[in-house]
Amino acid sequence: MTEFAQEQPIKKKRFWQRLRENPVTVKELRSRMRGRRAFVVLTVHLLFMSGFITLVYSAFASSASGPFGPDARDVGKVIFNSVVGIQVLLVIFVGPSFTAGAISGEKERQTYDLLRTTLLTAKSFVAGKLISALSYVMLLIFAAIPLQSIAFLMGGVAFIELFLSQVIIMVAAVTFALWGLYASSRMRTTLAASVVTFGGALFVTVGIPIIVGLFSAILGPLFFGAATLSWVVEAAIMYGAFFLAATNLPATLIVSDIVLVEEGSLWFFNMSLSSS
Repeated sequence: MTEFAQEQPIKKKRFWQRLRENPVTVKELRSRMRGRRAFVVLTVHLLFMSGFITLVYSAFASSASGPFGPDARDVGKVIFNSVVGIQVLLVIFVGPSFTAGAISGEKERQTYDLLRTTLLTAKSFVAGKLISALSYVMLLIFAAIPLQSIAFLMGGVAFIELFLSQVIIMVAAVTFALWGLYASSRMRTTLAASVVTFGGALFVTVGIPIIVGLFSAILGPLFFGAATLSWVVEAAIMYGAFFLAATNLPATLIVSDIVLVEEGSLWFFNMSLSSS
């Protein structure tokens, strides 16, 4: 009689196990972190941020009119806004640069076709490039958290504000990194991918607010004239404004902080319509 060996069921690997076994992630992280460039960039980033915070504090303290110096809560708020502003610039302009040449660089080095012939799947290749780039960007973001703790200790900033700002910045970092990776996959050269990546980032961050401001200046008298708007139109305009704010990182941070501080809510808030 012929006996058939029963095949063992293949266990599904966990995320961290797949991450450790991804050759693209391991290679990219080793090549980036073994050199001096990563530590030099991290050191310069922290020195620049610390120096900028020192200048902001000195300027704020010199302009304080109180006999006992500036209020600690006001100083904490200024430090918090300064660090968040630097992190926003980092996410918008530095983060996508790590993924803009991820795939197009392989095409320029003529190694992309060789990678396609290996057993590495397209999903693993893209995930490896994305995770290796995001790892360093997240390192730069997390390195600034101790500076944010100074603002938290001085007052004026609640823990939920600090936590919410970092979550929004990390989500934006993933979004811009994905956009850079998409541009790198569509373009043949790294230069073209970089132009498309930074052009899209500038359009979302600067272009859309300018366009909205122009339309508001032109169409504002038409909608908000003497005639009273119906509640449907007013609600549609309000939802459209919040949707546009959600696509812009600085506007998202500002609106989220205002809603959190004034309404005391993280998810929901009430707003009355003038026509209701």
